[in-house]
Amino acid sequence: MPDPLVLPRSPRRRGAVARSDTWWGRAFVRSFEELALDVGDLVAARSLARSGRFGAIVVLEAMASAVVDPGSEQPLMSQLKVERLDAGDWTTFAREAARENGFAAALEVGTLPVDLVEHADEAGVEVLPGTPDLDSACECDAWAQPCVHALALLYLLAWHVDRDPYVLLLLRGRTREALLAEVHALVAAEDDATGATEREDARVRAAQVLALAQDAPAGHGLADAGVAAYDEAVNRLL
Repeated sequence: MPDPLVLPRSPRRRGAVARSDTWWGRAFVRSFEELALDVGDLVAARSLARSGRFGAIVVLEAMASAVVDPGSEQPLMSQLKVERLDAGDWTTFAREAARENGFAAALEVGTLPVDLVEHADEAGVEVLPGTPDLDSACECDAWAQPCVHALALLYLLAWHVDRDPYVLLLLRGRTREALLAEVHALVAAEDDATGATEREDARVRAAQVLALAQDAPAGHGLADAGVAAYDEAVNRLL
């Protein structure tokens, strides 16, 4: 298992703060806001997320956790679990990313192209978690989940996901290093296959030109019909 990703403690934020600033972050927010039992819980969770009371967030593959009021007499651990995509799903996603140079380049610089996610979705892989993919737990005495603490943790994660979509991909079970390595391997394999095809085409054309040369007609320039036909056949192969 790879080392955990530790997201630094968020300082207190005053005033209204956007739920998310990126399309992938907004999609993540929509997925967990639908889990809330009451609109009031969302308001309270956003206030708690801005309060600076959460410690650092520890993100593992398909899991995240943080402590509310660390160092106090009554700290609370809140946890999130996310449905993990399997190896086949990630290979499908990587294959879609490798199909276009722009997708691979975007992943390299830390962005998530909407077209890539849509292509993966059409291929049967939903990279962005939906509402059924999320589960939470907390040490508080709330009678149901997600509680305000869990929702606040999710809002904090959404702000981190805005800055780095690989936080979201790690919650789905894949590290940046593993994903990019697979994408690069697929791109290299595609380049090798393309090069091999081009080399084979060139070999076949060269053999055909050689065969034509062996049967080249004797004539008096392009005015001769046989020579003209031969010249046209050679040009088609070059």
